[in-house]
Amino acid sequence: MKILSWNCRGIGNPATVRELRDFAKDNAPSVVFIMETQIAKYRVEKLRYTLGFDYSFAVGSCGRSGGLGLFWKNDVSVSVKKFSKYHIDTFVSEKGKEPWRISFIYGEANRFLRYRTWDIMKQMRSDTDLPWVCMGDFNEILRREEQLGPNIREEFFMEGFREAVDVCQLCDIGYMGVDWTFEKKVAGGHYVRVRLDRVLASASWCSCFPFAAVRHLTVVKSDHSPILLSLQPQETNNFVCGRGKPFRYELMWETNDGIRSLIQQVWKSEQYCNSVKDMKDKLLNLGGVLKAWGEKNFGAVRREMRELKKKLEKMRSEPARIDVSDEEQKIVDRLVLLNYQEEIMWKQRSCINWLQEKGTTIPNSFIKEQAEGK
Repeated sequence: MKILSWNCRGIGNPATVRELRDFAKDNAPSVVFIMETQIAKYRVEKLRYTLGFDYSFAVGSCGRSGGLGLFWKNDVSVSVKKFSKYHIDTFVSEKGKEPWRISFIYGEANRFLRYRTWDIMKQMRSDTDLPWVCMGDFNEILRREEQLGPNIREEFFMEGFREAVDVCQLCDIGYMGVDWTFEKKVAGGHYVRVRLDRVLASASWCSCFPFAAVRHLTVVKSDHSPILLSLQPQETNNFVCGRGKPFRYELMWETNDGIRSLIQQVWKSEQYCNSVKDMKDKLLNLGGVLKAWGEKNFGAVRREMRELKKKLEKMRSEPARIDVSDEEQKIVDRLVLLNYQEEIMWKQRSCINWLQEKGTTIPNSFIKEQAEGK
């Protein structure tokens, strides 16, 4: 079982939704928790359809700030017990296994009011004896070394967080990946990098899940990185490539400027159609050319995205990095384009959205024009 947590900084942006859906596809979490949704409760809960989840629960935002969202699949049972603008407290159980508790936390953004989050954590401590884990963006650090760069935090605020962790008898279970989950460029051209997101667990929970691990994921456009909690050792995914698939025109091909000229060139290079059989052969030939062209230019979208994200993570983890290089910006721009292309592909393959949203496209307009001209 995997659980993903992300301060998305506004889920009303289609690009953010695409990236969240991409995280869900790549990592297959059973539960996803998002913070700073900045939209109404009902809009967040409706996103379960877009993200591919069965259930959802949300806490509405206050204007254009705050807001929490929780999504889960039907392979796990999640029961929401309590919630506030700072947390969603749940009981979780899988078939044939003992239940446990996970509290999703979002620390108060105002550091002078952050004690409110710590008070809620302390109050939750006595609610149940179930194995307990807390996950989210706490908006605070436990030790000075968890922040790199200027704007050093005051010890007083860190002490409040440490006290809450001690009272709750929780411990940090560590992480893999870069050393921070938040990065921001500040005055003077320097970067401040802070580990704001984490997983805190009780001793009993750690005993139940001794192989649990946290990984900091690489995000493309946001300044907050998601974290992924895996309860079991990672397993290698085996992908089976399908064979003999019928030709399908992919709308994402239209993001390449060369598609129109390719169709014209192939269509005009063939002989005139004097019969239905000639038209069929001509269309089959065009389909074969387009399929080969599509595989060459778009066939490895997912693999390219994974490779680019690895490069991006490596570049951003360099201690000497002081600004966004031209190479890094090119990688970000390329990832944005790939996300957009994949969004088009999956929208086309969703029959309901495809029929409702798309009427006239290249297949039934442009190609039709070329066919009529023979």
